[in-house]
Amino acid sequence: MSLHEENKAERKSRIVAAARRLIAEHGFDGLNMRALADAARVSVPTLYNLFGSKHAILVAEMQEAFRNVAGALDLKKRGDAVERAGALLQAGIKNLVSVPGYYRELVHVMLSSRDPDDLRRAIEDQYVALMAGNLRAGQADGELADWFDADVLSRQMFFTFMMVVLGWARGEIDDAGLQDVAAYGQCMLLIGVARGETHARLLERVRRLQGRIKRRR
Repeated sequence: MSLHEENKAERKSRIVAAARRLIAEHGFDGLNMRALADAARVSVPTLYNLFGSKHAILVAEMQEAFRNVAGALDLKKRGDAVERAGALLQAGIKNLVSVPGYYRELVHVMLSSRDPDDLRRAIEDQYVALMAGNLRAGQADGELADWFDADVLSRQMFFTFMMVVLGWARGEIDDAGLQDVAAYGQCMLLIGVARGETHARLLERVRRLQGRIKRRR
């Protein structure tokens, strides 16, 4: 990477980080490009040259966040697809609660505006491809049944997780409960295709999670 490219990448990273802070404080509608340029220590023309729009900044931030979360899934760790799926889920939740105000606002933006539709689909497709690869590895290792379609189940896992995130964004689930409710949904989907010891481990975990969720109500 040339020095110019390094400087460009560093400025883009600063802008994305500043946008995250400002959206958490003022909401997406309150994100002012002049204020963002000041917070990121760049000029307004530089801001538009590097991104072009507020939604483009949102896309860049979400792609960066997804790459960071995806790093938690190590397909080289063979024979434990359920634990790999759990690690990916935990990484995603850790990312959400690290800047809760920002991500709650982001969920509302993605649901209330047509502009992020392509972003939603891109994130969904990336998640499905990543998780489907994990589930196929579990099938190959005999940990998971071979009769189910990994792509279909992965997409259902994504939808289930997003419904939990929606409840969290609306304040129906607190930060502490987010982990348990999301993990319970994931385990309930996987338990139907798990085999042998994997099924037994999932069953035990579901019972623990169920007890914790009931105690919160």
